[in-house]
Amino acid sequence: MSPTPFLVQQLARQLGATLEGDPARLIHSAGRLANATPEQVSFLTAGASGADIANSHAGAVIVDQSQLDTARTRLPGSVRLIVADAQATFLDALALFHPTPARVDIGVSEKACVGEELTIGEASNVHPGATIGNRVTIGDRCDIHPAAVIGDDCQLGQDVVIHPGVVTYAGTTIGDRVIIHANAVIGADGFGFRFVQTDNFPDGQFLKIIHYGSVRIEDDVEIGAGATIDRGMIDATVIGTGTKIDDQVMIGHNCSIGPHNAFASQVGIGGSTSTGGYVRLGGQVGMSDHLSIGEGASVAAKAAVARDIPAGETQLGSPAGPESEQLRVLIAQKRLPDLL
Repeated sequence: MSPTPFLVQQLARQLGATLEGDPARLIHSAGRLANATPEQVSFLTAGASGADIANSHAGAVIVDQSQLDTARTRLPGSVRLIVADAQATFLDALALFHPTPARVDIGVSEKACVGEELTIGEASNVHPGATIGNRVTIGDRCDIHPAAVIGDDCQLGQDVVIHPGVVTYAGTTIGDRVIIHANAVIGADGFGFRFVQTDNFPDGQFLKIIHYGSVRIEDDVEIGAGATIDRGMIDATVIGTGTKIDDQVMIGHNCSIGPHNAFASQVGIGGSTSTGGYVRLGGQVGMSDHLSIGEGASVAAKAAVARDIPAGETQLGSPAGPESEQLRVLIAQKRLPDLL
């Protein structure tokens, strides 16, 4: 279904913006600045490149006061919607053109496989093909989509969304407003083995260490598609409130991830590692086990972390080190051909 068009003056009113230009211009959708058409609204921030601005034909542009002069001179044909935060307001505009579909109300489908002693809240849905174990508790307004598997004794809070193919092993606890995307696996056994010599294998063999712990996901966490979080050996692996985990991230057993962390795609974290609040890890960061990452620390993409990181420090490189030190190393490496 095509988005509903808006007059610019309607957009301005809906977004709480000050209007500068033709109020009767009709806007059909929102688009990126570089390829926006005269029937689209876009936004302008200090991060926009000169090429993006030059290529834009946006009919309307959302802009804050700091970029208003640029909009007036570089985009004279665009109606200007003046706001306090252009990016945040553009996200509101996107929502106007793409309203969220109404939630279906199917309850527990007869085509779902449901175990004994299910406790389920109001307005929650278990879709056809989902599997729910025994003694599971599901809060209000949850959606368990097809092919999801919720193991025995799991507890889900309110407004939880479990997308298709997700598996939560037995004993997993999930807080309120958690979103878990397709094919994520929560609570598999940790990678724990003892290497011992036996009569049958005198050179040694790996013997599995049974994991009796669980996973606890706190409120407002989002977990990307294909991510994996292993259960603890004795206690729970914990994902702190508000943390955002991208696709294909791996978090090992016994980890304690602090609140409001952000991990980009393909991050791998070894077991028993802990992070403080507001830690950020770039794509493909690899982290050894039993580390402590301090509050507000950041690690650049592809770094290999083998030592603790103090609070507030930014590290990069392989092996990872403080940003200032590693930048000196990179500069020296670039000089090597001339030196040779």
